[in-house]
Amino acid sequence: MIVRLCDDLGTSKDELRRGDVPKSIECHMHESGVSEDAAREHIRRLIRGNWKAINGDRSFTSRFEENLKMIAINIPRMAQCVYQYGDGYGKPNGIIEDRIRSLLIEPILL
Repeated sequence: MIVRLCDDLGTSKDELRRGDVPKSIECHMHESGVSEDAAREHIRRLIRGNWKAINGDRSFTSRFEENLKMIAINIPRMAQCVYQYGDGYGKPNGIIEDRIRSLLIEPILL
């Protein structure tokens, strides 16, 4: 859910201009009769609530379960990073490019 909602926050305006289907923001606006800003804040609250649920269940019974849960945690982390400042996947801007470069290309200085 976090991946989908982060993507909607970052890409919904551009996708609507291209004729794509309404996203969670537009659906909430239509269902609740609220402004776009209020709908975006509602989506951010949903994201925070999902993070609280994910972070609340961090107990592991095996090494396999730990690895599986960490994958499930890291995927939404990646999505939030990519879509935090707009569509970092479809229309990458300087911010996401700098983040990727710092993670993958530039060496870590100790």
